[in-house]
Amino acid sequence: MAAPLIESWSQREIVTAQKLTAQIRDPQRYLADPPRLSCRGAVPGQTINRGSSTHIRWASTETNGFVADADRRWFTVPDTGVHVLTGSVTVKAGATQTAGDGVIIYLYRRTSSGAVSVATVREIVQQANDYQIVSASTVTHLEAGDSIAVAVYLEAGVPSPTYTVQAGEWEGVFSAWLVAPAPTFTAPPTPFASAGDWRDGEQITPALMQSRITNPIKALYNPPRVSARSAQAFSVPSGQTTRVGWSLAGLEESGGWRLSQDAKAFTVPASGVYLTAFCLAIQRDGPTGAFGSYQMNLMRNGNLISLHQRQNTRTNYPAGLSGTDVLFLAQGDTLSIEVLGTGTGLTWQGFGSDIRDERWSCFGAVMLAPGASSMKG
Repeated sequence: MAAPLIESWSQREIVTAQKLTAQIRDPQRYLADPPRLSCRGAVPGQTINRGSSTHIRWASTETNGFVADADRRWFTVPDTGVHVLTGSVTVKAGATQTAGDGVIIYLYRRTSSGAVSVATVREIVQQANDYQIVSASTVTHLEAGDSIAVAVYLEAGVPSPTYTVQAGEWEGVFSAWLVAPAPTFTAPPTPFASAGDWRDGEQITPALMQSRITNPIKALYNPPRVSARSAQAFSVPSGQTTRVGWSLAGLEESGGWRLSQDAKAFTVPASGVYLTAFCLAIQRDGPTGAFGSYQMNLMRNGNLISLHQRQNTRTNYPAGLSGTDVLFLAQGDTLSIEVLGTGTGLTWQGFGSDIRDERWSCFGAVMLAPGASSMKG
């Protein structure tokens, strides 16, 4: 099921039906029906205990190429490429400690060398016997033969309750979608160009076949994309906003993305419709209590286009947010993440350090529609 190879055209070659099928039909069919995974609803009876992880076993799975293990917990990736992963799990709390319990969701990637999270989000559950949905999303590169899974972890004090994973098909989801069958995240792209019209009587040359057939397909194989995996430290009091900086050490891109000199804005290299996905861990300093909230804003050209908000009731304890957005971006637009905290006497800090195999902050974007000139058709 691997993406069909794209070959060149030669002068005076005999263009056979076999080559037309391999170079035109097969790539179009692959791009129109890519590998994907959809899981809905956790198998009933799953719980998480203090200090332990539960890898979610899914009740309903639909796959196109992905292969589930016997327990429907791990799913093998069929093809190498850039993927969009999303996961959500609903939990019902038991008795909670005074400042709330932490529930972590992991999106895991497992290779021959072990498993690491490609996205990690921790939220705080405050109310006993209440429900909370924890979610994470990311854009990441996976290799054929890797496996992916969702796990939840409970960080609770005394009392030490058991949390219950909710089983409704709308209460837990896990999805994967291959958006670009690129060999690496940084593989050089082919710039997208309109294929142009065919005209009666024109001479069909290798250059013409390349520009009208091969290059447009290559552009869909390798769209512009960017991934930042490590946020820089920041500290800001309640009521003030700050832009998040990103480390060059964790930056990958293809297509010409540029990170600003202050490392806080990504410049879009080409116009089109993009999917963005982001996670950010934020630590609160100050008195414990249910009076401090924080929000993460996605900014385009310095203007707010979407926001996500949560409450953090515990001091010196990082909690996280995750979000996605699909939007049209023009060449030269900038994207950035802004943080705003509320609450009297509180300071909000970036939790930029990953812990062992846990990735706490990330920002990614990948082009979905290079021929679009707006969100309208």
